Amino acid sequence: MVSKTKNASATASPAQARRLIDLGACVDFLDRAGQLRRVKTEVDGRFELAGIAKRLEGGKPVLFERVKGSEYPVVTGLLWNRDVVGQLFGLPKEEVPFAIANAIASWQKKPAALAGRLLKRAPANEVVESDVNLASLPIPVHAIKDGGRYLDAAVVVARNPLTGAPNISIHRMMVTRKNRLTFLIDPGRHLGEYVEIMEKRNEPLAVTINVGVGLAPWIAAALPRLGDFKNVVAHHLAGRAIDFVEAQTVDVPAYADAQFVIEAEILPGLRETEAPFAEVTGYYGERDQRWVMKVKAITRRAQPMFHTVLSGMEVWNAVGYTAEAAIFHAVKREIPELVAVYLPHGGCGFYEAVVQVRNTRAGLGQDAIRATFRAFRPLQRVVVVDTDVDLRNAVDVDWAITTRFDPERDMVVLPREEGHILNPLVTLNPDGKGGTITKLGMDALVPFGAPKMRFERVKFRDVDLSRHEIVDAVPRRR
Repeated sequence: MVSKTKNASATASPAQARRLIDLGACVDFLDRAGQLRRVKTEVDGRFELAGIAKRLEGGKPVLFERVKGSEYPVVTGLLWNRDVVGQLFGLPKEEVPFAIANAIASWQKKPAALAGRLLKRAPANEVVESDVNLASLPIPVHAIKDGGRYLDAAVVVARNPLTGAPNISIHRMMVTRKNRLTFLIDPGRHLGEYVEIMEKRNEPLAVTINVGVGLAPWIAAALPRLGDFKNVVAHHLAGRAIDFVEAQTVDVPAYADAQFVIEAEILPGLRETEAPFAEVTGYYGERDQRWVMKVKAITRRAQPMFHTVLSGMEVWNAVGYTAEAAIFHAVKREIPELVAVYLPHGGCGFYEAVVQVRNTRAGLGQDAIRATFRAFRPLQRVVVVDTDVDLRNAVDVDWAITTRFDPERDMVVLPREEGHILNPLVTLNPDGKGGTITKLGMDALVPFGAPKMRFERVKFRDVDLSRHEIVDAVPRRR
């Protein structure tokens, strides 16, 4: 199905825009729509909260009303159900990645069309904490062997040292003291470049850590290859400008509608121990010496909620949404036959793509495979299927591979390509900056020119079950 989604700026109602900008409005919408689960009993943020979330994963988002040792509720699961995300966007679930792609296209056509304000006062700094103490926040410990309490859904804002432009990104950050965090910067991230510039000057890099932002900036922060423009793309995704607010102690803006803002500096030349952490792959990220932040101030809303992410479906969808959009946007330019792209959960949202095309010419499958790998470098496997295959159904895709893919003819092998360091299968470079892995493409299209009858799928009549009386048998005691 080719998307006909219009630009978000052209279609978003004020209420839709608000729930993409303000986490509180998002949760209120879910509650009114009957799409929110509330955990009313007190839970321990150490293991128990995540354990409950894991049992409920994939259903409705969850609000933990009472977390031991904290006065603030915790929400999780906002992206783990694509049907629910579609409701938040006011779109069919299949259209959400296209809405993201269209927001990127809208920004490229009119880069200065939307600009947020820089406010002095906003909901995010209604309260300025008198004591800098991360222990006051309900930051959970998720998995059994995690190294500590982790911020894993916060948007980090930093200024490009060369231009002053704000950049947004998401990183895992482990609490080590009341005012200290250690964190990971993946290779290729712009934040790593900024830290390197400042370390050469022997100066700290100021940041704001925004906990509980809206879906638009949160999703935009995960977009690849957009550099300092991701926060502008967020405007187009929401359909209106998103405001910043001045920080108290650093010359870096924060999101005006954030639930909490943690103001900090990345200390030059200092590394401390970080990890293990339950990562997107389903394995623990390894312990190592990593970057350090010193917290200078904490501000918040008067009645905030904390946002956390459970590694699993939600992360796979979060990455999938942004990667699907980026891949579709890039590949469509090379392969006009492209219909849709899906990153299945079995590929952890990063490593596998199923690409659907109109099968119009010989060699199309292999062209699509190579274009897809170029569009998103973390990918390790690409499968190309026809339009009669449901690319979101793992059984259907496997059926296409089984009946249409001949390894001798249809396999593309790319040895020692760039890999994603979080996958334990990747061979790390000696300098630790990146790694390599052999990548596989599978052309599971019907062989072009093959007899139509030989590959015609069996079909059945589409019937309306509501017109028939169908009764389940009731078990009887013998």
